[in-house]
Amino acid sequence: QGDKFLVEGSHMKKSLMGLGCPEDKITVQHLGIDLDGIKFVPRELGKDEEIRILIAGSFREKKGIPYAVEAFGQVREKHKNLKLAIIGDSGGAPREEEEKQKILATIDKYHLKHCIRMLGYQPHHVFLEELYKHHIFLSPSVTASDGDTEGGAPVSIIEASASGAPILSTTHCDIPEVVIDGKSGYLVPERDVDALTDRLEFLVSNPKIWEEMGKVGREHIEKNYDIIKQVQRLEKIYDEVGKRT
Repeated sequence: QGDKFLVEGSHMKKSLMGLGCPEDKITVQHLGIDLDGIKFVPRELGKDEEIRILIAGSFREKKGIPYAVEAFGQVREKHKNLKLAIIGDSGGAPREEEEKQKILATIDKYHLKHCIRMLGYQPHHVFLEELYKHHIFLSPSVTASDGDTEGGAPVSIIEASASGAPILSTTHCDIPEVVIDGKSGYLVPERDVDALTDRLEFLVSNPKIWEEMGKVGREHIEKNYDIIKQVQRLEKIYDEVGKRT
């Protein structure tokens, strides 16, 4: 990009700087999502008082799904009104099959089959439909044992926050740029099941904070991840670079 490097977020920026790239050569350009296709719906506890939690991601180590299921299992021992849905599956690769077995083993450990829906891979429109059926989006990404990471932040978190769902995630890669800790959701250290369980229990026990968290999240996404604004910003960057060449 001429004398500039475009990166998705601060994590990538720091990585480039660590390789010796001067800071003034790097520009952060956030991902953009189509906000016209994602309406804001405040989350509130229904008359049935059932609290529904959603996980979405391929069964890869970096998604941290076994930790999410572990936290859900621990919280559900006290709160029997919890339900969980998981969108995603293994693609068949050995490491993904191994991750799937960890997920299934955790479900068995806490006897959760009766309160979990395993939806497998689903098209994007089904993910959005499921988002609005659920109150909390759980996505505790981690750095995998082979070094694999999200790189930036999962688009699913951006879309879930835009929809009005409180987010529970980790301080992984650029997720802290998407989720405002304590305001649009909560962030915990990677692989910290105790912290994940604590924050999930707090969210479950305090449904009155969901709507405000959702509003903060939506406003943050509108300001920083609206595809129209990001395309306009990118055009300006191209124009500036073009003037120098």
